Amino acid sequence: MKSYDMSSLACDHGFVGKVRISERAMDDCMYAAEHVVSEHGVTPLERFQMLLQNVASQLSGYPAGTQAVRLTHHRIPPCGNPHQPLALELEALVVQNDRQHGDYLLVARHDELNHSLLAAA
Repeated sequence: MKSYDMSSLACDHGFVGKVRISERAMDDCMYAAEHVVSEHGVTPLERFQMLLQNVASQLSGYPAGTQAVRLTHHRIPPCGNPHQPLALELEALVVQNDRQHGDYLLVARHDELNHSLLAAA
């Protein structure tokens, strides 16, 4: 699964350490219909920052040492697709000893992780 290092931006929203966001979770924030952006005044980057803030807020409610959490993020504003649900199911999990990236927190769409695990099996 492709992911992006968002550690420097994530630290502005309460994260400590390396944070990687999956490609599909990132795409979900970045692709919004133009009329939605102009109507709500929220840019794709601001949508992404809202995702980071929401995930950080939800993770802060778990005890230290928690390795994996399933979260619900509500897309505000919605992307403009009437068939896409407002709620986005995410998982945040600690990845350790990754050969390429070391230790980090991965935030990915729940369905994306399931596909990756099936492909790895």
